[in-house]
Amino acid sequence: MIQRFLNLFVLTLAGWLATGGSLCADTTDTAPDFKQVYELLRANLPGVTDAELNSAAVEGLLHQLHGRATLVGGTTETTVSPGAAEPVQSAVLESNVAYLRVGEVGSGLADKMNAVYHALATTNPLAGVALDLRFADGNDYAAAIAVADLFTTKKTTLLEWGQEVEAPRAAKELIPGPLVVLVNGETGGAAEALAAALREADAGLIIGNPTAGLAMTTRDFPLKNGERLRIATNPVKLGSGVAISRVSPDIAVTVSADDERAYLKNPYAALAPSDAPPAVATNDFLPFVDHTSEADLVQEKLKDGDDEGAIVPARGQLEPKPVIQDPVLARAVDLIKGLAIVHESRL
Repeated sequence: MIQRFLNLFVLTLAGWLATGGSLCADTTDTAPDFKQVYELLRANLPGVTDAELNSAAVEGLLHQLHGRATLVGGTTETTVSPGAAEPVQSAVLESNVAYLRVGEVGSGLADKMNAVYHALATTNPLAGVALDLRFADGNDYAAAIAVADLFTTKKTTLLEWGQEVEAPRAAKELIPGPLVVLVNGETGGAAEALAAALREADAGLIIGNPTAGLAMTTRDFPLKNGERLRIATNPVKLGSGVAISRVSPDIAVTVSADDERAYLKNPYAALAPSDAPPAVATNDFLPFVDHTSEADLVQEKLKDGDDEGAIVPARGQLEPKPVIQDPVLARAVDLIKGLAIVHESRL
């Protein structure tokens, strides 16, 4: 109970300190001295230990900084991709959309993604790519540029960070579009820089929720207990010189983070109903997408008298076609298929 109280108190205090607010309406705008508050709690809160008070203060402060400062352990860091066991998870959706999901933007990602895409392309004619960066992060901005190069021929500077300068980029066979990039409020670091760079290069559209706003270079500071405090020190900029903050999507789709985590496990699963209103996209594209099945097309051909060589599947034997329930992914797939149809009609 004491620990819970401390956490709530320090979270409130740290949030107030970060925003410059006041705890009471009649107080001044000057923040109280943190050490004074700490010592008063230590001396007067019954049953609290120094370790509990210190832990609550650190946890609350870092929580309120929303990823701009984090604790990392030891001198050798082991990074585990938050999105997937493999650098890239892949699938073909609705027979012709390449789905590439990234957990962390890091070294070697571009080569892995290129190989995965072409493996999919050998078995399916692909209409485009849905690049899923939801919950993705990373701090390798050179890797972000390498991935962006898979989708654009532009050789202008895409990103600037710290004192780093982009190395000359070798020409590669492009992954053909259209490209739709999926993001959410936990897309951070090099992943959101990648999304911003792809849009800056006119390589693709962004769909989902605004990103975390954590595209920054970091510096590690050693702590007495052997851990390190990683602090985001400088913003990453686009080649135009504009600092990357929260990346707003071109098409906004409001979905909670908890629902998106569930959809990542199975985008075809219908989630249990909740009191929240259903997610609604800001565009009206979805109602006009044709979801006609192959069997329906065959039937239409027969009605028109074109039955040469047509094999009609028995409707009673057809299994229902699975429908993508993930609102962000469903809209991305529909957008890609629609753009592919428009492109073919212009050829």
